[in-house]
Parts: sequence; structure tokens; C-alpha cells
Amino acid sequence: MLKVLYLFISVLFLHSSVFAQSDDDFLSDFGGDDFEEIESELELVTTNVIKSVTTDTSLEKNPSNENLNWDGLLSQKVLYGLQSPSSPFLRRTPGFELVSSNINLRFNSKIAEKTNFKISGDVYWNWGDFESSKYSYGPTSADFTLKDLYIDFYPVDNLWLKIGNQIIARGESNLLISSDVNNPRDLSTIGLQDLDDIRLNIPSILASYNVGSIKQEVIVSFDDKTNLVARSGTAFDPAAAFLGASIITNVSRPKYDISYAVRNKIRLSGFELDLSTGEYNNKQLSTLSSSTFGSTTTLNTQQDRIFYLGLSGNVAFSDVVLKFDTSHKRGKRFPLSNPLIGPWSENEVSEFSMGADYSGFGDLSINVELASTYIHNYSAQLANKRNEYGYSLRFDWRLYNDSLDLSLQHANILGDNGSFSSVSALYELSDRVNFRSKFISFDSNSNTQQLYPYRHQDLIELTVDYYFN
Repeated sequence: MLKVLYLFISVLFLHSSVFAQSDDDFLSDFGGDDFEEIESELELVTTNVIKSVTTDTSLEKNPSNENLNWDGLLSQKVLYGLQSPSSPFLRRTPGFELVSSNINLRFNSKIAEKTNFKISGDVYWNWGDFESSKYSYGPTSADFTLKDLYIDFYPVDNLWLKIGNQIIARGESNLLISSDVNNPRDLSTIGLQDLDDIRLNIPSILASYNVGSIKQEVIVSFDDKTNLVARSGTAFDPAAAFLGASIITNVSRPKYDISYAVRNKIRLSGFELDLSTGEYNNKQLSTLSSSTFGSTTTLNTQQDRIFYLGLSGNVAFSDVVLKFDTSHKRGKRFPLSNPLIGPWSENEVSEFSMGADYSGFGDLSINVELASTYIHNYSAQLANKRNEYGYSLRFDWRLYNDSLDLSLQHANILGDNGSFSSVSALYELSDRVNFRSKFISFDSNSNTQQLYPYRHQDLIELTVDYYFN
């Protein structure tokens, strides 16, 4: 994993892609639901997917229209920087980093027996931008993003089809994207998003068939979309480590637009094992060649075409859930010690993570995860180490009759090149109103660490959510 530049940046870098992380790994989450919870949510029949805080109200108001449900979420967010970053960041003093509003609308309908339909989207706008390194009021025009647009149905017994723009979450690891390779990520505010918010919807087909205790899946995706990264000069600018260097990125289309995965899942009395294989386009860009003219560097980039073989699983013992996620990948490219030089090196890589969830302390739950990667046919010219390790530790409390959620997390980046810590709280004032806050601190204090440019980017996020239908 690139050392945090590749961690942060490479995870992050992708659009302008002066980077492509040592893995499309990186802290995909560090703050949200685990994979099992998200997978369970996604596999529910869409008429039952309506958020619990609105379901009862919806049914009471529409007792004769149970097959039609809709709900909405209005979120007002403020992101405030607590320190004084240096160039090339737009904000140079403590102050507002972002003030934005978002309306999410979701519509669910049972359109036929065993056939369900869902559509959802976001309307988003900012309330200002930077002028002379200070945030100034100036609303932007609204931006609409389509999220869900799919149908799911059961043509025959034990066969489930889900077709359309969607999220398909798989795998067990939060530190590595070993098996959860279908959807690109929104890395524009890395570390602040919850896992169920970070994936981006893409056109896909999911076919699932049960044979006894074995579930077989075929997933086909039609997309060459890469991860979404922050724009230049903002708090999570992936090119910050280049200190404003002039870089031009040319992006070539991938050779194939179709990705696929085949999975076989076995569930036996508390034990779950998932064997998967497939090919996909890496969600970050790799440099194929580069040239320099004067002070400007031009990078010619493309998504890697990666073949992978993965094995993941989990087992529950009383208050403990043990889980692992491992994969072997062929076709990944890794940056050289100078990532502006191409072509990057193509190497096979093996990834492994293991973790545990413990919920035996009443309202407190604990999550621990360890991760490692090994690069085959290693060269000393690579920016990554042959073996890299990382870990995360998370505590979650449910207090005051489940109306208050507190979370504390610390994560050390693969390669020991930086870490960050976060504290978050969610308070449910009522069934319709939530207050959320999150503080994130980047703990890099040595210029040998590639998260070092972000050391003054400690941020606090405040959000008010209002649910309606």
C-alpha cells in the first residue's frame, strides 16, 4: 500500500490519478456498519427496505396502499477545520471547510407478485466556496445524482435476480478491499463517511440461487467508473503531497467495460464461508507512461484489469464473531518510489485480514481488525514495502435507551506510514430528527510519513438529519 500517500492518496488518487493505491484498499470505512449488516440490508425485499423510523408512519397514513412506499431525508452538514493548513490547500486558517445541504428521496413499490422496484437519488448543493483562503457565502446550483434504480424479483423458487443501478456489498474487511470489489468508493471526505455511504451505485446484475445450504451468485457490472476524490485545494485533495506541482493526467478507457464475479457461499450452523473469483477494473488509475516538459508532468493513465481469487468467512461464538478475508490478485500496478515516473510496476499481490467483533459488555461493542499485504516478485524500486501491515480498533456504545450512539476509532495505515483517530456521536432527538457529529485527527508527525501534508487537517463535522414521508 503505498505508504500513505498511497494510502491516503493512492486510495484517494484516482481521478487525477497521480496515484493508484497499492491496493484499492484503504480505509474504505472507518466509521460505519460492518459488511454483514450491509449485505443483509441489501438482500431484503425492497418493500421492506424503508427506514424503520418512517415505516410505521407510512403504513398508518396509507393503510390501503401497502405496495407503494416513499421516504425522504434532508441533511444539513457543516465541516469545520480546527487548524491552519499550508499551501496548496484553499483554507489556510481555522474556519469553515464546507457547508452543504442534501435531500435524499427513495421510492419503493411492489409492481407485481414477487417483483419489486426501487429508485432513489440525491439533490445536493453547497452554500459557499473559498475566496482568498477564506470560506465565503455563495450558493451553488443544485446537483442531482441518481443512486438506486433497479428491480428485484424471483422468477422461480430459490432464484433471485436484481437488475439495475445498485450497490452490491460483499467481503469481510474494512481495511482491505479484498473481496468487496464491485462498487467504486466516494473518497472525497476520506475517514468521515460511514461504510454504507461510501460506495457508489453502478449498473449491475445480481443472480443468486440457493441449493440447500449453498448460495451461488453471479455478479456482472457494466461500468468503468473510478473512485470519487476531492477537488483540488480542499481538505482531502489527493495531490496535496505534490505541493502544487503542475500535473496533467490523460485517462485512457479500460480495455473492457464489463466486470464479473462468481461466488459460492456456504452457511452451516453459525459458520459462513465465501469463495469468489472474477475480473474487474481497478477503481483507481495507474500510470502507464509519463513525460516532463518544463515544470509540467504529463501522466498517461488507465485502470488496471485485475483477476482475483478470494476466500472470506465468519463464525459466531456467543458474544464473539470472528471473520477473515483473503485474496490473491494478478494485474495490479504499484507506484515506483517516484510515482510521477511510469510505467508503474505490475505485480501479483496477496492480501489477508482477520478481525473480531465482541458484544459481551452490555451496551458496548468492540471491533478489532488486522490486515497485511505481500507483493510477489518485489523490486526495491517500488514505493511500497514487500510486506505491509495495518490495524484498526473501534469501540461503539448504545446509551440512553438506544437514543445515543458513541464511537471511538483508531486506525494505523498499512505500511506504518501514518494513522488517524476519530470520535463520533449520533443522537436521535425523535423518530424524525437526528443530530450527528464527528471529529477526525490525522496523526502523522514526521515528514517521512506520507500523510504528513494532512497533519493540520483535523476536522469536525456537524450534521442535522430530518426524515419525512
